[in-house]
Amino acid sequence: MVRPLEERFRTVRDLLPDYRVETTQGRIVVNETGSWQHNTILSQLLFQIAGPVAGRGWEIWPNITVYLGQYADRYVPDLAVVPRSPRMWEEYAVHGDSTLLVVDVVTVGSTYDDYFVKPCGYAPGGVPLYLVIDPFQHRVRLYSEPGGGGYAKQTDVAEGEPLALPEPWGMSIDTANLLSAV
Repeated sequence: MVRPLEERFRTVRDLLPDYRVETTQGRIVVNETGSWQHNTILSQLLFQIAGPVAGRGWEIWPNITVYLGQYADRYVPDLAVVPRSPRMWEEYAVHGDSTLLVVDVVTVGSTYDDYFVKPCGYAPGGVPLYLVIDPFQHRVRLYSEPGGGGYAKQTDVAEGEPLALPEPWGMSIDTANLLSAV
C-alpha cells in the first residue's frame, strides 16, 4: 500500500530535522541549509526589513512550512514574515493567507520551482507577497495580488534598482545591498 504524500512528508521531515523538507508537485524535496552566499543575501534582507517588522509587531520566521490547502504542496521558504499570532495549521506550518511576505533565494537546483511552481501554489493559498531573489540573474522578482489562477502582478528589478513593497509594507528594498556582497 502506498502511503499518502502527507504521511511520507511528515516521516521524511521527522527523519531529517536539520534539512528543509517540502513537497512540490507530488515530489518530496530535501534541501540542505544555505551556503554563505545564500545566508549573506538573507542577512542583507533582514537588515532592511527588521525595523519595519519590529515596529509593526510582526515576526520573521525561517524554516517554517507554509500550509496552502489540504491537497496542496507544502513549501518551506527561506523566510516568512507573519503577523503576531498567525493562524497555524500545525506547530510547524503557518497558513499561507496568514503570511505577510514569503522569500526564497534561488539556488542552482531551485530555479524552476522558485519561478514557476511555487507562485502557482502560493497564490491560491493566499500568500500576499512572494519575493524571489536571484543571485545568478542579478535580479529580484516580487509576485503580488494573489488569486486562484496565480499572481496578477509580477515586478522584476535588476540589481541596484529599488523594489517597492506594497502596503502594508510601504517601503522599498535596496537590491544593490542584497546582491553586492556575493
